[in-house]
Amino acid sequence: MKKHIKKLIPVLSVLPFLLGTAGYIITGEKVSDAMYASFALYFVNPVSDAYNILIETARWTSALVTTTAVVYAVRSLWLKIIDRIKCISRDSVAVYSEPGVEIAFDRKTKAMYAERSIKPRAASHIIMLGSDTESLQFYREHSVKLKGKPVYIGLRELEYGMTDAFDDVTFFDFNGSVARVLWKSVKLWSRGKNRLTITVYGSGALAGNIINYALLLNIFSEEQQITYILAGDNENYRIRHEDMPTGNADRVLYYESGSADLWDVMKTSDIIIIADELPADLFQTIFTVCRGAEIYYYSPKAGDIGGCLKSRALRSFGSEGEILTDSNIRQEALIAKGKELNLQYALANNGETDWNRLDGFTKMSNISSADYMDVLRELIQSGINTDVEKLAVLEHIRWCRFHYLNGWKYGIPENGRNKDPEMRIHKCLVDYSELTDDDKEKDAAIINNIINEINEPCGLNSGEN
Repeated sequence: MKKHIKKLIPVLSVLPFLLGTAGYIITGEKVSDAMYASFALYFVNPVSDAYNILIETARWTSALVTTTAVVYAVRSLWLKIIDRIKCISRDSVAVYSEPGVEIAFDRKTKAMYAERSIKPRAASHIIMLGSDTESLQFYREHSVKLKGKPVYIGLRELEYGMTDAFDDVTFFDFNGSVARVLWKSVKLWSRGKNRLTITVYGSGALAGNIINYALLLNIFSEEQQITYILAGDNENYRIRHEDMPTGNADRVLYYESGSADLWDVMKTSDIIIIADELPADLFQTIFTVCRGAEIYYYSPKAGDIGGCLKSRALRSFGSEGEILTDSNIRQEALIAKGKELNLQYALANNGETDWNRLDGFTKMSNISSADYMDVLRELIQSGINTDVEKLAVLEHIRWCRFHYLNGWKYGIPENGRNKDPEMRIHKCLVDYSELTDDDKEKDAAIINNIINEINEPCGLNSGEN
């Protein structure tokens, strides 16, 4: 609505001039004199005593246009002065986003919501426009002005693991963060059930991320059989991942949103996750028909439909107030363990210690590993699974799934090494039983390190394999 109003402003500003000109012509003025007299009305300086309804309308509306322009100019100048003052702070940040996007900042942070007006003097910059393409284009257009400044770009469509490293740019994986927080709260591994059916209803990038992180975090037993249903228009996701081995009896099935069999599947689901903001009628239908399931629904802002429905089985997730925080975006609180894990591994193996120099795949590898270490720790501490070799098998399944989800396949590199990053092939993408003893030992070492940390709480993490 705001965009449409802005487009109408030039037309509305010229309208008094057109009305006045027409009015003066009707009274017999020459066209040039009529135009001059009409223009003078903007400065509340009539040069003709002629009168009719068109001239009178133009007289009042032109004064209104002039007053509005003066107020707008004063307001713009005042806001520029305020922004200049804010930019003096070492913790100033410019946010480029669509109207309505709010990020939770500390009171000491001097934040400026600039929409698409570049604020080069700000100490750091957050870009979260309507689409990933818009955000990346905005950054490229202003890259010279932003050079040397920390820039944080929010991603909602691109998969974080596919991104390259950029100088001075840190990507914030919005949908991935929502999915990770969701599964860590669901804690499927603590429910004592090996067989579950979980439906993820949605056609956007969030639905794909929820399936991805389900496959990476919900691994707790070699005997488990979890069926994931991805319901919606997800053809591209299916093409990318439908041939992916899961390493156990877990599976992912795909249904179109209009499929006749989908409702039968949803009625038997243990958990339903609604990953889109649905029309009220469809939301109510799912809520009514799928009474036996726990229902989690995406709720970025307060005041949604789900909040009006009475049900203990209905839970919201993905609140922007919890995800879009300065702590998560600039301070990277949600991925702190992954960064720590990479640092430890890099120091022990002479690797890259600067997190921002890593590509998305390497970052996600560390984040995924750190996340799953938390799951393994809970399995061990709760006594659900304490067998080192069985846990090593689970870690290998997780490692394989991570590579498959990021486009890797089994293959023997011509360079004689374990992997070829350019071809995205790795010779260890096989069943655990087919690994060499040395490779099995790497997985076992991770489990033993976690056990040692549990027994010696003050010990340090050992790093990633």
